[in-house]
Amino acid sequence: MLTIMKLDRIKRRSGGTLILEITPLIDVVFLLLIFFMLATTFDERSAFKIELPKSTVAKTKSTLKEVQVLVDKDKNVYIKYTNNSGKSETEELDLSTFVNFVSEKLETSESKDVVVSADKGIDYGFIVEIMSLLKEAGASGINIDTNSTK
Repeated sequence: MLTIMKLDRIKRRSGGTLILEITPLIDVVFLLLIFFMLATTFDERSAFKIELPKSTVAKTKSTLKEVQVLVDKDKNVYIKYTNNSGKSETEELDLSTFVNFVSEKLETSESKDVVVSADKGIDYGFIVEIMSLLKEAGASGINIDTNSTK
């Protein structure tokens, strides 16, 4: 009864109907949306349809300091690197320009290590060819990216 009487007083004072403000609710919804957009991480390999081989050892974690080579099941070769402004970029390469492009990116990279993420269906010979081209380009360490079986 007490709350009904208070609402009646509010109605009488304002001279009409009671208005429910939803502006704070909209603000909270937008803040949650922004939070989830910023907190979400995306697996960039999923855009390339690469199914990594499984291994019992820990998975290689690539960092922004490293150059990463991605090879899909159709033997398309992509290179992922950090540009001068600090953003991560990915470009498709053919093997004729591979060595020059990778050596260019390794010169500006903090680390001379390269992570190779290749589809598990790729033949071993093609991966060895990529690794020899990486050594020719000046890579000091080559790591193979795998999924953990654990």
